[in-house]
Amino acid sequence: MSPERPFPGSEVPLQAGRMTQGIGRRGGQVLRPTGPWSEAVHEHLRHLEAAGFDGAPRFLGLEGHREVLTFIDGDVPVDPDWRPGTVQRLPAYARSEAALVATAALVRQLHDAARGFRPTSTEYRFVPHPPRQGELVSHGDLGPWNTVYRSGVPVGFIDWDAAGPVDPLVDLAAAAWEFVPLAPPEQLRAAGFDPVPDIAARLWLFVGAYGPVDRSVMVAALQQSRLLAAERIKHAPVDAAEAAEALEHVSRELRWLHSVRSHLSR
Repeated sequence: MSPERPFPGSEVPLQAGRMTQGIGRRGGQVLRPTGPWSEAVHEHLRHLEAAGFDGAPRFLGLEGHREVLTFIDGDVPVDPDWRPGTVQRLPAYARSEAALVATAALVRQLHDAARGFRPTSTEYRFVPHPPRQGELVSHGDLGPWNTVYRSGVPVGFIDWDAAGPVDPLVDLAAAAWEFVPLAPPEQLRAAGFDPVPDIAARLWLFVGAYGPVDRSVMVAALQQSRLLAAERIKHAPVDAAEAAEALEHVSRELRWLHSVRSHLSR
């Protein structure tokens, strides 16, 4: 393996991600399967490291058909009962306003670190092209399930297989859907919120922690992010019935967004 020698010791399986199986930990390292997009992801991770962004694993090298990354220690709020088209149950620490604000700040740090990055490898998994005008390369699947928390505060994002070019406001909007999260009251209760919070207040707390964004522009980006989410369902490891449910879930999200648009824009 290059450029760093393997950590001595046995490998321990880690819980699989939403789209990736066969992940293991060996001491302070994580070993994950590679794909056609991995070279582009590794270049992006190297850029983030050079830019001083601490919220991503470091790419250490390859071992056969697996990549070796640094392990980010902490808690990842994975819901074992989650399925495409369902809401994720969140632990208390991931629902707090402090975590919400810190997550937005971490997303801003990520975007700032990515600005000016001009990749030479662009075979990204979902959008295999260079960043276009106004785009930057970002994580591609920001959500609590891909976030490491330490003492209730997010410290890093993991599982970068979906990285690729995106409008930064659409990326922020996609993160808002998952971290606020944006959902009707019954889904918020299912996620663990009791009492149900003022979603508009949480949305603008999140956006404000990222930086100044016009509210009408942000609401439009919320819609655009759901349309992109629908496009990506074709890549998910699901059967026809699960794909249909995931598409119906996005449809419900869009109808809900339309019903609360004026409330969110105030």
